[in-house]
Amino acid sequence: MTVSWKDAYAAIDSIFVNHPNFAYAMEEIRDLIELAPARTAPCIHVSGPPGVGKSTLKDRIAVEYPPVPNGAQVKLMGGLKMTADRHQLLIATMPPSPTVKGLARELLKAYGDEFWNRGDEYTLGDRVDRFVAANQTAAILIDEAQRAVERSGTVVSDKLIDWIKSRHETNSVGIILLGLGNLRHLFDADRQIERRWDAEIRLEPYRWFQPNGDPDYAGQDNFIGLLATFRDLSPVPLEFDVEDDDIAFRFFYLSRGLVDGIKKVLLKSTRLMKRGDKVAIDLPLLREAAEGAFRLEKNGMQNPFCPTFIAQPPPPLDDDYEIKIAKKRIKGGSPTSGSKRRRAQAVNKHLIL
Repeated sequence: MTVSWKDAYAAIDSIFVNHPNFAYAMEEIRDLIELAPARTAPCIHVSGPPGVGKSTLKDRIAVEYPPVPNGAQVKLMGGLKMTADRHQLLIATMPPSPTVKGLARELLKAYGDEFWNRGDEYTLGDRVDRFVAANQTAAILIDEAQRAVERSGTVVSDKLIDWIKSRHETNSVGIILLGLGNLRHLFDADRQIERRWDAEIRLEPYRWFQPNGDPDYAGQDNFIGLLATFRDLSPVPLEFDVEDDDIAFRFFYLSRGLVDGIKKVLLKSTRLMKRGDKVAIDLPLLREAAEGAFRLEKNGMQNPFCPTFIAQPPPPLDDDYEIKIAKKRIKGGSPTSGSKRRRAQAVNKHLIL
C-alpha cells in the first residue's frame, strides 16, 4: 500500500531517536521530580545548540508529567479561591525581555491563573508560591533560560535571579534551566546560584571527527545508527544505503550532526514527493530537498547530494557558548562628527557676524 506524502511527513516528523546524553538528561529530570518533597530540592541546568533536541526533551518530559485537570484548590490573596490544574511539573518560557514581573506572569499563566497579568512584584511572587504549594509542584522547567544573560555576558537583572533563588528556597521546588550554552555566564556571575545548581548537562551534536580532526569512529557508528533508525521507521522507502560511509557522511555534512537537520531534509523530501508522484526518497530528491530546505551558499556549504560534492568537514556550528558583544552606536554619528559639527557652527557664526 502506498503511503501519501502527508502521512509520510507526519510519520517522519514523529520519529524520536534516543541517545545517551538525552537519556541521561531525562533521567536526571525524573529523579528531581520523584524526589519531592525534599528538604533541599536539586536544580538542573541543561544546555545545547539549536536543533540538538532541547525542545524534544521538554516535550517528552511534559508527556510523562501532564497536568491533572482541576486537581488543585488555590487560595489567593483577599480570600479569593480558584480551581486550577495540578502541575507536578510546571513548564514555562523565559520572556524575551526578562523581568521579575514577566517571568512571574509566565509561570502564573502556565498554572492557568485567570489573574496572571495583575499585581506587582510582591503579589505576583506570593501568588506563584501559593500555586506551587497548592499544585504540589515538584519542579519548574524554564525554557529559553539563556535570555537571562545579555549579549555582553552580563546577567539581565540581579533582581530576577534573586527572585528565582527565592522561589527555590521558599518552596523547596526543583528548578530546571533549559537553554543555550551561554547560560553558563549566569553561574559565573552568581556563586550562590552556582552552588544551588548541579553541573551542566550538555546535549551535543553527533560527531564524525574528533576535536583534533581525526576520525571519531564511535561517533560515526552512532550517527550511522541514527540514520538506520530513520530508515527503519520511515513509512516510505529510502532508495540508498544509509549504512554506506559515503552516504552517511553526506547526511552528516548537511546536518552537521544535528538530528534536526536529518529530519528537515527528509521532511522536505516528502513535501517534494507529490510533484513527481514518487513513492520513495532517492538521491536526486534529496539533492532538491537540500537545496530548498537549507541556505547552503549563505553558510558556505556544498550540496552534499550533488555529484560534484567534494568530501570535507562541514563548517562548524555557531558556538552557543559564545558571547556576541553588540557594537554600541554613538549618537550623532562617528566619534569625530560632534567636533566637526561644532567647528561648522563656529564658522557659520563668524560668517553671520
